[in-house]
Amino acid sequence: MIIGSVRSVTASSLGFHLCALLVAVLLMLNTARAAERPAVHNKAFWLALRADGFKLPARESALPLALEAAALLGSTDPALRDAVAYEALATWIYEERRLEAGELDRLRATLAASAKHGLGEAEGDGLFLRSFSTLALSVLAAADLKQPFLDPQQFDGLVELGIEGLAGERDLRGYVPGKGWGHATAHSADLLKFLSRSPRLRREQQARIVNAIAERLRSAGQVFVWGEDARLAAALTSVARRADADPAAFNGWFQRLREEHAAVWSGSFDPARYVPVRAQLNALSAFAADLEPVTGAAATIRTAVLALRAAAQ
Repeated sequence: MIIGSVRSVTASSLGFHLCALLVAVLLMLNTARAAERPAVHNKAFWLALRADGFKLPARESALPLALEAAALLGSTDPALRDAVAYEALATWIYEERRLEAGELDRLRATLAASAKHGLGEAEGDGLFLRSFSTLALSVLAAADLKQPFLDPQQFDGLVELGIEGLAGERDLRGYVPGKGWGHATAHSADLLKFLSRSPRLRREQQARIVNAIAERLRSAGQVFVWGEDARLAAALTSVARRADADPAAFNGWFQRLREEHAAVWSGSFDPARYVPVRAQLNALSAFAADLEPVTGAAATIRTAVLALRAAAQ
């Protein structure tokens, strides 16, 4: 009986201590997470920061403010989202290089998660966080061109993110009354534009970017009217101007578009077939203009574009 009682007390004591240890660990984790969360400043703080050229205030460091700005990219207030949060990130990431490589990586991970959040949903305010997080990632890609910090896996991840953003985004609003720019298609194009200038972009990735742009134009169900086609053209130009550009990446698209154009004008006119053809031709018009003057593979690609446009007049 005595031995059994001792064993019972010992087991009870051990269980108590294990529970206490678990509570302590959870408290430590919650404290650490709370410490990692950026402090929340009000709108007046951010507007004053912008008025002062985004100079870091005393006792403030760049990373916590950058993470807070990244959260503001989802605001429906364009004064906070466009004029403050995005401009602050562009200043600290690209213009002033306030963030070290490890800090840039942490910001990249945060922005990448936000850029995928709700992708594929119908129209809603989630558009702004996805779209402007993608735009901020384009600034990171531009900064990487000046001073590389992305490792191969991270670079490839951004290429995938840009392609997925074009393919998966259903909210294609350009300008939203009262809430400002949505522009998800344009911002995915901006990300791919800078990534396409990197020497790390592989040939198969070039082809996937070209195909993703062609398919976005083909599947949008609308002719873009807020400048998205010009932004997509700029991404194509970055691919075509590469020293290792492959005209074959464009030729398959151009041949298919010829066939689609011919189908529009055979038989009775169907607006549903006309719209995707018109959207593609509009983007290719901007693309041809961007490619003048050029030599090498880009000149070959431009000749093919001009021949396509002439046939599609």
